[in-house]
Amino acid sequence: MGNSGLLSWTSLVVSGVVAGLAYFVVKFVNHRRSYKGLPMPPHDFFWGHLKLVGELSRALPKDTHFQYITTTIGRDYDMPSVFYLDLWPLGPSCMIITDPDLALQVTGNHDHEKHDEEKSVIDPFIGAGNIVTSAGARWKHLHKQLSPAFSISNIAAMRGGIAEETMKFRGLMKELAQSGEDFRMDDYGQRLMFDIIGKATFSVSLHAQENGSLALEYWEKMCRTHMVLRESWNPIKNLFLKQKIRKIRIQFDAVLTKLVRERFDVVRRDKVDMSEKRGLGIMDLILRDDIQAGMQDLSPQFIADALSQVKTMLVAGTGTTSDTLCFANMFLSTHPEILQRLREEHDTVFTKGVDATYAMLCAEPHKLSDLTLTTNVIKEVLRFFPIGSTVRCENKAGFVMFQGQRYTTKGQMLAPQALGLHMDPRWFENPTVFDPDRFARADFPRHAWRPFERGPRACLGQPLAMDELKIVLLLTAREFDFTCANLRPNKTPKVGWSDLDLTFGDLAFQEFCFEAKPRDGMPMNVKMSSWS
Repeated sequence: MGNSGLLSWTSLVVSGVVAGLAYFVVKFVNHRRSYKGLPMPPHDFFWGHLKLVGELSRALPKDTHFQYITTTIGRDYDMPSVFYLDLWPLGPSCMIITDPDLALQVTGNHDHEKHDEEKSVIDPFIGAGNIVTSAGARWKHLHKQLSPAFSISNIAAMRGGIAEETMKFRGLMKELAQSGEDFRMDDYGQRLMFDIIGKATFSVSLHAQENGSLALEYWEKMCRTHMVLRESWNPIKNLFLKQKIRKIRIQFDAVLTKLVRERFDVVRRDKVDMSEKRGLGIMDLILRDDIQAGMQDLSPQFIADALSQVKTMLVAGTGTTSDTLCFANMFLSTHPEILQRLREEHDTVFTKGVDATYAMLCAEPHKLSDLTLTTNVIKEVLRFFPIGSTVRCENKAGFVMFQGQRYTTKGQMLAPQALGLHMDPRWFENPTVFDPDRFARADFPRHAWRPFERGPRACLGQPLAMDELKIVLLLTAREFDFTCANLRPNKTPKVGWSDLDLTFGDLAFQEFCFEAKPRDGMPMNVKMSSWS
């Protein structure tokens, strides 16, 4: 009996393994065959496109953002505006989109829900149910709840506060100019933007510029640990890395929970008027409905939900804006003619001298809208260095129509590629030239420029981000000359569609650290300008 029982169990296990392998082989063959006839780069029946993507990844600087790989594939293999990448079983099957009309169709006219791949990247850091990855009624509720904080009138009222924080940043830049030491621009930029979005969220400055920020430190540690986890194939090591991320997230959440509780106490103690949404900060808008319903304390569920939205706003409003500031100063350091015109615009629209400009901005914040060239400089920076992207699910029909043809979306992750669009000469003439005036000419399809994405799920914070960047440039561009430190230009371009690395070396390639970030924190040096 013992031997026969053992044989039965052995046969059962062997049968299960064989059945599992057979299922995998059938699925493997059917999956690879499903790509027959689709527009795509050379396809290997065993590897799909995994080998191609791996080779390109190794040819680019370490941790380069995936948008550089898809853009390179599209250009090197002369791909049409829609093409497919087969990354199964290690990654999602992708439909890559580099046509503005189809990108708009996917994100706007016929909205597709967010793909699970986006949730898998964002939710472990931010929490499930956040406004970025949520869908349906949940997303509609959050959008209605939070959008008043980003109304044009509300953001215009914040301009004086943004300027106040920027003047602190100006003081720090003066100290660095006097010392002559190299520094990481992204570190200073993040603390500035964290104070600004912190004030928009909690109605008080978080003083990161003066005192540093534990929240920023924990966030950076989480992101850097995740970068190591992303590249590791060691299951034991990965177990420890995931545990480390969980511990850091608990610390990160504790810091922000304290801020949430402090704002709740202030609202109740000072009897903050919440009868109207207009003028309320982000945390007040999150609290409003429950306060009006008589909430006396914050439940664990409320704190969890609130933290997801607070983290979304703080993270989205800090790194991405700081990243763009870094790249703006990088470009201006090598385009003195544009920097001169920028300074002239600031003198003309406002007045000479930063202190006088600060006073005028606080008194007449509407004048910020007259900075046309400054706005176009920021847009051109974002054309070269979009800081995020979206990925969408297949629709119910299982296909999209484009230029009279049907393209399957079944099982695909739909990926409009901002960088691929922005560097495509079909949409932007001379795409490798830094030319802010292209936005004055408007000689490209309006929806081809999409660093904040478009459609109903476009970034809520776009107006705030643009105001922040305009104000920082207004109050710093005339006083400081920034240069990139320790540049190592490449002798030949690493990609065929851009030559930025001939000037900036590997800084020309954003690294994937939650968002598309400047490499090495954007090392810079600053001197006082002779502009007067």
